[in-house]
Amino acid sequence: MECIVHFEIMHGDEPKQLRGLIIVGKGEEPGEEKFVQMFARMGYKVRLDDPAQLVFKPLDPSADYRWIRIREVDSGQEKTKDDHDLNSIVANLLPDRNRPI
Repeated sequence: MECIVHFEIMHGDEPKQLRGLIIVGKGEEPGEEKFVQMFARMGYKVRLDDPAQLVFKPLDPSADYRWIRIREVDSGQEKTKDDHDLNSIVANLLPDRNRPI
């Protein structure tokens, strides 16, 4: 199964939006090793620096990029994503017991 990886890479002062491709078995999710291999095929030798944010740093300190951050992994399945705008609106409309009147 193909997974399209949407990521940004920090070159200079501005991040660039790029995509990569990973092949995984049906029902599998790509892990750290798959991401590192994908970046290596693209010419980026990296290591996982922040697993929670999926931020990768270059192995070579003289690399022309500072970091790579995975924004989304699209495996072709329907996405269940939080609507942050809706959550914000609902949070402002619902009464807060600790909020002063």
